[in-house]
Amino acid sequence: MPVHVQTCGLVLDILLIYFFLRHETVGLFSERIFRMSLVVNTVCVVLDILSVAAIVFRDFVPGILVHGVCKLYLVSLIGCSYMGFLYTSNDIRHLREDETFNRVIRIILGLGAFFVLMLPIDYYHEGNVVYSHGLATGLTYVIAPAFIIGSLVLTFTHGKYMNASRRNIIRAWMALEILAATIQFIFPQLLLVGFGSAMGLFILYCELESPEVYLDRTTGIFSFDTLVIYLKQMFAEGRKFVGIMVCTNDEWKMDNEQESRILLEISEYLHSFGSAKLFRCSGNDFMLIYDGEEYEKSQIESAINLDVIKARFGQPFDGTMMIDAKFLYIPDARIATDCDEYLEICRINKDEMDRNEISRLLDEESGSHIRQQRQIRSEIVEALAENRVQVHFQPIYSIEEQKFVSAEALARIISSEGKLIMPGLFIPVAEEYGLIDQIGERVFEITCRTFREKALKDMGIRYLEVNLSVAQCENSRLSDIYNRIMEQEEVEPTSINLEITESSTLHYRNILLENMNALGRLGCSFSLDDFGTGESNLNYIVDMPVQIVKFDRSMVQDYFVNDRAKTVMRATVAMIKEIGLKIVAEGVETKEQLDAMEELGVDYIQGYYFSKPLAEKDFLSFLEVKNKVA
Repeated sequence: MPVHVQTCGLVLDILLIYFFLRHETVGLFSERIFRMSLVVNTVCVVLDILSVAAIVFRDFVPGILVHGVCKLYLVSLIGCSYMGFLYTSNDIRHLREDETFNRVIRIILGLGAFFVLMLPIDYYHEGNVVYSHGLATGLTYVIAPAFIIGSLVLTFTHGKYMNASRRNIIRAWMALEILAATIQFIFPQLLLVGFGSAMGLFILYCELESPEVYLDRTTGIFSFDTLVIYLKQMFAEGRKFVGIMVCTNDEWKMDNEQESRILLEISEYLHSFGSAKLFRCSGNDFMLIYDGEEYEKSQIESAINLDVIKARFGQPFDGTMMIDAKFLYIPDARIATDCDEYLEICRINKDEMDRNEISRLLDEESGSHIRQQRQIRSEIVEALAENRVQVHFQPIYSIEEQKFVSAEALARIISSEGKLIMPGLFIPVAEEYGLIDQIGERVFEITCRTFREKALKDMGIRYLEVNLSVAQCENSRLSDIYNRIMEQEEVEPTSINLEITESSTLHYRNILLENMNALGRLGCSFSLDDFGTGESNLNYIVDMPVQIVKFDRSMVQDYFVNDRAKTVMRATVAMIKEIGLKIVAEGVETKEQLDAMEELGVDYIQGYYFSKPLAEKDFLSFLEVKNKVA
């Protein structure tokens, strides 16, 4: 019998099954479909060999058996091509979850199999040439290629939903099957279809579906990338699961060889909890996921395991090395709505844990806080896109001139519902998600435009103060960006005072100084904001080219309730005045406080005694009255 090629394909399939099953699998969609494809293709090759045998020995085999084996082989061919289509569409989530689309595909598969079984079939055998023909075979050669071509089409029409590697491998797989079928169609004596499918699966295994693709190289457990894929699938399926995150110090003070030994020891120990899937997260953190069918049982088991794991980390690894670890316990994954939110909850809570906190239970409240942050983030992004960022101005009063000579520009965001979102809510979120630069630049544009268009100089305002975020101070292009905006809005740099905070200079002092010097040469002035709340206050005054020092509200309020604070503040004012800098007192709320600050020698007053931050229209009206502007 001419079944040498099919036998090679069968051996290849059996080897693939062996190597695939000998490793632990994650349970991803693609893994499941690949496993099913291996089974279907193996059955197809076996039926191919049996059908050749049945045709060759049909004089000795009952006709119904010959028909049955040959038609089952044809059905299995359709099944193989269908599995390829299913594997391809699995990467395209909206198709995978589209019930109508999947129902239509299954109907095509079912009807195809039904008609192949019902339609007539005939056989040809002469020498080494053995094949079947007839309407059943013809229909198979229509439906099977249709699924294969459909898979190829998906990689082009929906390729943006797949990474480049998967697209190319799937295309190679389908091309190999088409080539094998074409050769067999032209040369019937070359029975290559089964072997071609096996070769395609072999390529798929080597490039995409080998279990080792999902493993971390150092520890041999599942990698962080695999965790992300797995969590996305879990949330997509709506499955309940329990998580334990083991958080270790990111910087172990040891050589690479010892670090590898300890990582292996930790991973082998955690892997002993066989009911959980173990993943290595970023750095030297680990995540255990309990995904049992009995959710309540998983909760009990994970809670017991957590206590055992905590006790183990109280003992040394590698003989002598103690590993400082903290633990996050997530008994119900439904505190998050998706993978990104789940990982974000873990990351933020890990960062928030203090030195004395060993473990933390993450509950619904933990999730609601992150969801609120993500909602605010969406509001920020939409507000930037839809011009819903506003600027309010808080007037600053000159004691010497007895009028308002400047104002601080403060960012405000209008929500999609038309409500005002205050900075205390959106500023931390903007900093967390890297949006603070965009907000800062938008506020600066609006401030410059307002100064020019509303002729604030004619209303007694010599300059406007604009806050610089920490991220902006660390941007080496800050001076170029702000210079471009001032030129675009036709505003003199002398009309702008930029406020920096003490924390702004902690990490990128050289970049900040370069930006300040460049903007200073243009004519911008600088204020040191929040003076009295950070460290090394005097050093900032000495090192930074600032012209104004702004006493923080808390420092001003302490002056009236704390004798020590009063003494320190008097000495500080004297020193700053001797250097030649001006002083703004923030948070002044009463006439008594105003008089005290004036007596102390403060130059400018900012606070609710005169005005809260005002929208542009109200700010202009305020100036018309208070500065007696015509």
